[in-house]
Amino acid sequence: MSLYWIVEATGNPRFPVRIAIEQEGNTLFAVRAQDAWPVANGHIFCIRDPSPKEERDLFREIERVPVLQFDRFGKSLRITLDRPRKKRCEFLILEKKYKHREGTYEQIFFKTQAGTLAHRSRSRVALRPTNLPMIVAIDNQERYPWKFPRAQVERRALPAGDYALLVKEKILGVVERKSYENLLQDFGEIAILHQKLRELTTYPYRAVVIEADYGDFLDPKRLKGRWPPSHGYRVLSELQVMHPNLPFIFARTRKEANLWTYGYFRAILKRVQREEERVEPFMAAEPFPAYTAQERLEDRILTILQSNREGLTSKELQALCPEADSSRIRSILQSLRKRGLVESIGSRASTRWIYRDSSRNEHS
Repeated sequence: MSLYWIVEATGNPRFPVRIAIEQEGNTLFAVRAQDAWPVANGHIFCIRDPSPKEERDLFREIERVPVLQFDRFGKSLRITLDRPRKKRCEFLILEKKYKHREGTYEQIFFKTQAGTLAHRSRSRVALRPTNLPMIVAIDNQERYPWKFPRAQVERRALPAGDYALLVKEKILGVVERKSYENLLQDFGEIAILHQKLRELTTYPYRAVVIEADYGDFLDPKRLKGRWPPSHGYRVLSELQVMHPNLPFIFARTRKEANLWTYGYFRAILKRVQREEERVEPFMAAEPFPAYTAQERLEDRILTILQSNREGLTSKELQALCPEADSSRIRSILQSLRKRGLVESIGSRASTRWIYRDSSRNEHS
């Protein structure tokens, strides 16, 4: 199910390049562009590719590169390619109103990472203000609850967490509040803490907000002999590893923890409203979830060599990785050899590349 970035020459002098993201022959996104890659700090104007399949059969493929990541962020499609240079880019897709008549038209701009950084909008937040009402539920056991100005607040027994954001009577986001003393006490009941944290991860948005600094759990003066500092950092590290999809926010004080949670709930509402708004599909094939490649080309080559103990030539590797050209494979092999991960035997076309088993070398 891998994705590929495919660039083709069209023969059209105005838009000589077709750029597409494809998956198993299906085109997910395609544009006609004036060049295959923008110049530094610049952008390229693009149009949707209207080419029927019979016309595309006449195009000449220029490059085909595996896609590491492909995701929609606001009005942008952000793409990361599996190559050392010219790897990050985005397509900004705008809908504009005509000045002198009814209707709208589309503008697409192809930008690189450098072009995005150079643009004045590089620091603009992605989520717009929302007019959705904020409804916050606070658990009945909270004795001195945080404040949520301009929000509708209600008390109830929550199934998980101490604070919950309600959207259409459903819990969309939860926050577990921890003071310094609370979390220190939980160190002695770690199995119960893990269970509570697992319950939080059943909700779309969740976080643990701690009214202390990370360094407080390593400070012998604050710990007062209750736990050694080494135990503090070990527990906090393991909590994040055991619950990788659960953010732990060290907010320092009660006020800052309250403010972070208020902003977090507002951001969730903004995203909900954005997703509910009517948005023109960016891709030809819908629906399409965010994509992250499971394996880079370099990792795939290492895996292939590990399973072929007799070694392979670069030509044999290319047959197993047809999306990569020979120069790319040679470059990766040279890099792996410099790092001591593979070795070569023979010369020129007959050179065989063999995975170096470090454990075997250590014992030999």
